[in-house]
Amino acid sequence: MEAMRTNAVGMGALLAVAMLTVSVGAATAETELKNDGFVTGQSASFQLGFTIGEIGAVRLSPTAAGQQILKVRLLFGGGGTMKTVTLHIWDDSGGTLAAGTQLYEGDFQLSPSNDSFQDLDISADTVLVPGQFRVGIEFQHGGLPSIARDTDNTIAAPRNFIFTNAGDGPKWHQSNEFGLSGDWIIRAVVADAGVTPDAGVTPDASVGPDAGSGGDCNGNGECAVGEYCDLDVHACTFDCREDTDCPGDGQCNSLGQCIGATDGGGGGCCSTGNGEGAVGAIGLAGLVGLLVTRRRRDADARHA
Repeated sequence: MEAMRTNAVGMGALLAVAMLTVSVGAATAETELKNDGFVTGQSASFQLGFTIGEIGAVRLSPTAAGQQILKVRLLFGGGGTMKTVTLHIWDDSGGTLAAGTQLYEGDFQLSPSNDSFQDLDISADTVLVPGQFRVGIEFQHGGLPSIARDTDNTIAAPRNFIFTNAGDGPKWHQSNEFGLSGDWIIRAVVADAGVTPDAGVTPDASVGPDAGSGGDCNGNGECAVGEYCDLDVHACTFDCREDTDCPGDGQCNSLGQCIGATDGGGGGCCSTGNGEGAVGAIGLAGLVGLLVTRRRRDADARHA
């Protein structure tokens, strides 16, 4: 779970949602790219119905080719407990319904919040985009917490997508095909390549304990592959190495954590599991969302 029944969107509407917010730091100018019209104090709708393996995604356009993505910013809440999601970034310069070549994939642990933006920092990974790109959040769980849509009743149809298992099999759709109104609140912060972000502080991806050392850590990015940072004791650890290590039909993710059991129903983000096509099912269940009002406060997310 970021294009079918294409709603007519005028040029004025497209320009209104393709907004850029620029802030200039000591080291470089960073640009926040977004489609949504969400502003502080407004309400947001956290989307119910996503299941394991589904993706919500947005198409974004940098100010110049070759820019580096420093972080992805999103709202993730509506209830529930800490969950692991997978961040994907694709080359979307072709402008097709399906995403292009994948440029990045990584897992993040997110604690749900209705009041805070989550910042997924990938500045150490040097992700360069050749032009238009797609950012997706893949779910390793079903239901809440989830990503959010703005509530201004407008949508940039060619810029909001869902990858779902519902209906006629796994494939990409424009989210408006399912009757959704509102842009996903998923943004990217970019800067010119080759410059140092964050006022001269260079991220150091090599700092952290060796595999299995159990050394001090403050986030998953400081742990070896296959481990996560237990913030209660600030130590790297793992719970599993394969699915058979997990109770029931749980799954072992790339952080060595057992995640929720699959529902086995073959449903989907926009499906009731009754065998109907995706568009028919959305009217029964997939449109349900949790509407909340939030106050803006930035929050760091831990990167695996």
